[in-house]
Amino acid sequence: MSPDLSFISKARCFIIVLAMFGYSGQAIAQESIFRLFQKDIELADKYYESKDYHQALEEYQHVARKNKHPDDIHVDIARCYYFLKQYANAIDHYKRHLSRGNELAAEDLYYYSEAQASIGHYGDAIEGYKQALTADPSNELLQQKIWRLANVKFLYEDSMYFAIKKVPFNTNHGEFAARPYNDGIVFVSNREEVRLVRRIDAGINSPFYKLYYSKVVKDSTKDVLSYDEPSLFDKGLNDGFHAGPVAFFDNESKMVYATTSSDRASGKPRTLQLFFAEKTSKGWKRTGAFPYNSLNHSMSDPTIDENGQVLYFTSDKHKDTRGKDIYKSVKMNGQWTEPQNMEEINTSGDEMSPYLHKNNELYFSSNGHPGLGGLDIFKVLLKYDSVKEIDNLGYPLNSSYDDFGIALDSLGRGGYLTSNRDKGGFDDDIYTFEMNIQPYPLEVTGVVNYIEQNWMDSSEVKILPNAKLILIDNIQNVIVAETVSDDEGNFSMTIPYYSKYRVQIIGGGIKEGIVSFEVPKHKKKNDKYEIVVVNDEFNPDSN
Repeated sequence: MSPDLSFISKARCFIIVLAMFGYSGQAIAQESIFRLFQKDIELADKYYESKDYHQALEEYQHVARKNKHPDDIHVDIARCYYFLKQYANAIDHYKRHLSRGNELAAEDLYYYSEAQASIGHYGDAIEGYKQALTADPSNELLQQKIWRLANVKFLYEDSMYFAIKKVPFNTNHGEFAARPYNDGIVFVSNREEVRLVRRIDAGINSPFYKLYYSKVVKDSTKDVLSYDEPSLFDKGLNDGFHAGPVAFFDNESKMVYATTSSDRASGKPRTLQLFFAEKTSKGWKRTGAFPYNSLNHSMSDPTIDENGQVLYFTSDKHKDTRGKDIYKSVKMNGQWTEPQNMEEINTSGDEMSPYLHKNNELYFSSNGHPGLGGLDIFKVLLKYDSVKEIDNLGYPLNSSYDDFGIALDSLGRGGYLTSNRDKGGFDDDIYTFEMNIQPYPLEVTGVVNYIEQNWMDSSEVKILPNAKLILIDNIQNVIVAETVSDDEGNFSMTIPYYSKYRVQIIGGGIKEGIVSFEVPKHKKKNDKYEIVVVNDEFNPDSN
């Protein structure tokens, strides 16, 4: 969303005109001072309009440190902090502006409210949205934002069915956009590397983003994942400035990825562009560029169908009138069509990080659609080239901070996402998550049977009444529950948490023994169990 700065420039011109009246010597001195102010402000505004918020912030703060400065300088600083996603600082400077008896324009009321929502101050956010709505009563987005936060409890309803945790290889730098690949994951990071010459992006004073790979190993006994130490994914793809994110297709033999352009338009920063590559015996080889790459705007966050025929990506093509948008291009007769703006999804805010799953589910992140604050992850079903209802994935996949970069496994039961929730918005980290998790404690029911030595004959299955069942956690080797079957062999038991279990069976006319007992990790409609003792050692007592 491009802010309207016209009212600011008019106000500053008015101040300069006033300064020219009065005693001539004093007027000349004041005029010189205000000219210096104006030059500083013009430079800061130039950085701001080009979206170089780090440099703009530095210049605005330089002006603010002087004894005399424009009355609305804290609004300028607040805006920079807002777009740098330093929401607490943005709120602080908006409050400084308000504390002097000033008001906020509708646009800044929106930014102020968004910042409040992004740090979980939902009450303050609602009040701010309502004030902005007074100036624009027909604004549907503001109405939706107010309703969403007033009914935010609905986004927490299914939280018990999700499990989420950080992966161990996160650093104090940024890690994001993990994608499953070759028994591991490929992700983007600007972590520090051991090099003789340290290359950094001067705009953010950090190393350039590169692609890394980490092998994933699953420990079946503990049902946990471990990760090898990440290493650079492919030297050829990481030889420029920024590299990534990436999307694989055609059985992981091909990819489309984002990287910094080798050229730049006059007076403009380098843009991100999309390129295709194929896997060879010597590594990955670039095979071509997306034909609609531009030196005037960036393209990133690619996702592509398995056949390599439908491509979605993020672009700031319309950055003069809105934030980032999601675009779609289709390969027809060997040629990519001109990218089409996904108007059914895009808003005046940011839509980014599209992820295509099973060719008909599109996940993306947005701060324009109502959510918990910051970027939230949403899901839409694609049917007949149209978009159906847009669903917020809710907590804990979403938080009041920025959540994006989702990727799912083939079954759609879990995957990876990126969030800066852990350190107050200052550090992007990768999380692994599982969906549709069975909540615990879990009440299960069932029946206990036994089979005599001729166990191949199903007619030999008999009920086992009045037997004691002891539930044992295999991993910790501790007893966690006990119960007794009734006269018909029926039992009920409370499973306290998910783990690997065995059941020790005592009495009921059989000798003591143990059988395995599996509990569901994901939700099931029918939790009725049938325990059948089939080992020859479990023979009924003679009496």
